[in-house]
Amino acid sequence: MLAFAWPWGEAAPQAAAQLADRLAASLSAGIGGASAACAVDGLACAARAIPSDPQAMQRWRPARLPGGELAIFNGWIDNAAQLAPELGCPSDDPALLYGLAVSRWGIAAEDRLIGEYCALIADPQARTVRLSRSPLRAPPLHYARSSQRVAASSVPRALFAAGIERRLDEDRSADSAMLNFTNPESTWFAGVAKVPLGSVVTLRPEQDRQLETWYDLLSLPDVRLGCDADYVERANALLGEAVAACLGNASKPGSTLSSGLDSSQVVVHALRCLPETKSLPTFTFHPETGWDGLVETGMNGNERPMVEAFAAMHPRIEAHFTDNRGYGHDHRWNDFFHVMGGAPSGLCNMYVFHGLFTEARKAGCDRLLMAEWGNYTFSDKGEWGYVELLLKGRWRQYYLALKNHPNDTRSLWRKFLALTLMPLLPQRLWRLVKRLVHPDEEVAVEWMTPLHKSYRESSGADTRYRASGLQIDRYQPWNRREGQALIYQNHDAESAEIYQAFAQLYDIPMRDPTAYRPLVEFCLGLPVEMFMRDGVPRWLAKQMARGIMPEHQRTNQLNGRWDSDWHLRIGRQRAGYFEELDRIAGDPRLAEMIDVERLREALEAFPEQTVLDLKCKYTIEFALPRAMLAARFVRWVEGRN
Repeated sequence: MLAFAWPWGEAAPQAAAQLADRLAASLSAGIGGASAACAVDGLACAARAIPSDPQAMQRWRPARLPGGELAIFNGWIDNAAQLAPELGCPSDDPALLYGLAVSRWGIAAEDRLIGEYCALIADPQARTVRLSRSPLRAPPLHYARSSQRVAASSVPRALFAAGIERRLDEDRSADSAMLNFTNPESTWFAGVAKVPLGSVVTLRPEQDRQLETWYDLLSLPDVRLGCDADYVERANALLGEAVAACLGNASKPGSTLSSGLDSSQVVVHALRCLPETKSLPTFTFHPETGWDGLVETGMNGNERPMVEAFAAMHPRIEAHFTDNRGYGHDHRWNDFFHVMGGAPSGLCNMYVFHGLFTEARKAGCDRLLMAEWGNYTFSDKGEWGYVELLLKGRWRQYYLALKNHPNDTRSLWRKFLALTLMPLLPQRLWRLVKRLVHPDEEVAVEWMTPLHKSYRESSGADTRYRASGLQIDRYQPWNRREGQALIYQNHDAESAEIYQAFAQLYDIPMRDPTAYRPLVEFCLGLPVEMFMRDGVPRWLAKQMARGIMPEHQRTNQLNGRWDSDWHLRIGRQRAGYFEELDRIAGDPRLAEMIDVERLREALEAFPEQTVLDLKCKYTIEFALPRAMLAARFVRWVEGRN
């Protein structure tokens, strides 16, 4: 993690050194470990490594560039070994490599660098600060500026240590409860902004910030190869390259593992990279004992049996399982408020990662692989194919796509209406048809948000939601680009801050090979038949998986059900939820925000078993914990917890 502060005017060296010490202390506050402080040219700089490395922190300094600029870097560059000779610098100094690349190539350097990073270049002579983040995935980078100072950091708490006011941004809090994270620059605090993915922000005294977004995920070119085998071979090669890059210099890596097609392939490639005498710890969560086994159609609520069968096929897998016993949806929320400086709505369902990280720490892992981007890349379902195949007149493939649609017992005619005609309707007409077909249903976001309708209107949350174009309840793309846009419109909303928070709490960094940029750009340019073929979704991933997993797993049509035992966990905390709703109702500020009456009614009618009705399920599983999350975060920011 990095932190930086610079009074625009002249600052005494002693004052800059004291400020740097405060920044360093803030980076380690609440999590321990070594951090480093350095004052150069009146600029205060600090850093903390994950995992914590006292020796590295003793040696740490910002990189000094030939023009006198200072460069600070957080993250990694996967192709450092290829670029270092061209730039005439060591490959193990990413800050220097990054700074030299920008000095030589300007904004084009960002495109040539493959990795996940945020970076800062300060020029004392020109009095400018350049902030950047890599595309796709990157550590967060927050900043604030005034006429007196500029400050930037991976975590908001360092900004407050630099003297920035800590004041809640109520718009962001309301938008989070509406699942609206489409503003890539907004943060949880007024006056604090975030650098968007694939962008560069330049700051100067007495001037507006300059934002340049250089990367557009949706403008990538098409990829066309000679035959099916070429696509499969290239995808496998890129995934192997990605896994090797993510393993890097890790001494004991581990990996999350589900029964899906993506994390399992990451594990196989990791095993190929490791010495044959070395095992790979894997970590899988499953429902807690007492779960009633009920799950939605097309879902697999317990992935452990398939993972066990997969592990038996690969003896070097050291399989670990956790049921997150006793954890509630609110596990360690106050710790998260501190380390991430936020409370995104997705935090309510991330408790499952605590068990994974706890087991990884026990196993001595210094890096944890994941596969979050698998479903966006080689394991995409190709759901836009229902429209594309019809419009292109590919009748046989279109018929098979409808006929073999997984876990769908509707007639072909009804599938045609739902999967092909509805996606082509404009939003207003789509909404009208849905209300005619399902007159008792509201918009899904209405059930998931804890906010009172009057507050949504008075706070502007409803207006901002409509203006954003966000369509949480309508994922029915009619071409590849629209499908990608629907998926990525909220993508950077939560993941960067949440994963960095877990890394801070457990001192284990995470890497996602499926987000490796060459792999992503390859997969996003592929034709639909690579993802939907003869009515089989995830065709490419299933071809890549031949021979490396049991056939019943490779051909499985069920999707893993995250948080399948929610009924058990919330039921156990039901009395506490009633008490917390009472506290919210007794707080005029919070009572105006939270629809306590609706949530209390749902809690009073708490079902005896896992309910599959969407309105009931969304209200209890999503809206209820989100109410607690929003209320607790507001009180935490205001010092009222």
